[in-house]
Amino acid sequence: MPGIDDAAWRQWRHALVRDLAWVLASPPLLAPAGTGAVWLDNAWGQRAFEASHDWLARLDRHPDLLESALSRRPGRLGSYFESLLDAWLAWPENPLYSRLFHGVPVRVGKQTVGEFDFIVEDRATGEIQHWEVAVKFYLGIAPGGQPSNWVGPGLKDRLDLKLTRLVDHQLPLGHLPEARPLLEALAVPVPRPVCLVKGRLFYPANVCPADWAPTSAANGHLKGWWMNSADFLHCFPDPSFHWMLLPREHWLAPVDLTQGSNGVRIGDPGTAEALIEAWQASADNRAAAVVGLVDGQEVTRGFITPSTWPRTPDPA
Repeated sequence: MPGIDDAAWRQWRHALVRDLAWVLASPPLLAPAGTGAVWLDNAWGQRAFEASHDWLARLDRHPDLLESALSRRPGRLGSYFESLLDAWLAWPENPLYSRLFHGVPVRVGKQTVGEFDFIVEDRATGEIQHWEVAVKFYLGIAPGGQPSNWVGPGLKDRLDLKLTRLVDHQLPLGHLPEARPLLEALAVPVPRPVCLVKGRLFYPANVCPADWAPTSAANGHLKGWWMNSADFLHCFPDPSFHWMLLPREHWLAPVDLTQGSNGVRIGDPGTAEALIEAWQASADNRAAAVVGLVDGQEVTRGFITPSTWPRTPDPA
């Protein structure tokens, strides 16, 4: 994880605290130019992490407040990501931001025009900001840098569609006439649009990322690989690697079984062959996230796919 010393990253023992630290400090996924919005970068993440280090340490020792805030952990990974960020923004001693509002819909009659993910105040400048946040995981299916070449594991999501929605619909929300009555009722000025997108891009094995990376990708974004099951068995014959299927709710922070899981059961690591047998026995024909560990610590992450993957994307 660029910008964070590996030993410092592994100090967090509680699973929720590790995920929260990842939300703050992991590199951004996207940094498109010319959108009229601020895209929070890696320097922002480093500053947020450093400003919160002592608080994270206290939470790691006494996680009750964080566990209470996430007692009803959202089923969707995007909602979980947003809830973790909300816990940080709602922290009363947050030295960087004050959360004013979270999840405020803009309605005209019975129609919902959009929703502000967050409205926050920058404590240093007093500036009011509208944050749109997301966590995304895409697999590249063709070179050339086109966002349309990057699809979700279930082939129902595409990077170009997400970018278009962010840039054309979500981020301009505060400037729409329909939002003016709501902003006046909340007693806030038109906020500055800010975007924070985290996640990971998964490249086909043995390709040059420079030839494949989407033009909108941030420098230093997190990377993984994808390959079919036969190639996986060929590429990872080393018996020192232990493998697990990685449930979606554990796609954020790196896996470290040496720290315990605080009651969260991920699975039992095994050989590459055993992993493929279990995956094939599940009759699941979708791309499956996997993590490779050495001595209980994550060293590589990717997706295994059926031999026919990908089919034609269907971004419904």
